[in-house]
Amino acid sequence: MFSLSSKGNYGIAAILELAANYGNGLLQLKDIAQQRKIPKHYLVQLLNGLLKTGLVRSVRGNKGGYELNDDPANVSFLKVLEMLEGEIELEKSYPANDAVKELFKGAEIEIKKIFDITLSELLLRQQQYDNNIMFHI
Repeated sequence: MFSLSSKGNYGIAAILELAANYGNGLLQLKDIAQQRKIPKHYLVQLLNGLLKTGLVRSVRGNKGGYELNDDPANVSFLKVLEMLEGEIELEKSYPANDAVKELFKGAEIEIKKIFDITLSELLLRQQQYDNNIMFHI
């Protein structure tokens, strides 16, 4: 079954924090960790991995930090997810070549379609969600 690991959950949270801050300068590690409740030592590992992919860039020093290397409107959530978790492959989990395998392949295609939105679109959805929260007493 497809599920996100802690690497995926924390990595997505960190990328969304960087995407939300895009164009406003660098974010320091401690600020990302605090905002998204990610253990700092784990965040360092995640960001180092994302640096290698070119998705994130960093600047060292007192005024250094991290930022998304491209506009969130140009970055696919699916791409980020697959960088963190590997390719989504449901059909390979079913060995036979029959209708069930075909069903898994169809599900894989649909999941990828749903996840193939930009980080900007995802942030907009989150803003709409945050604005629609209702409190009941």
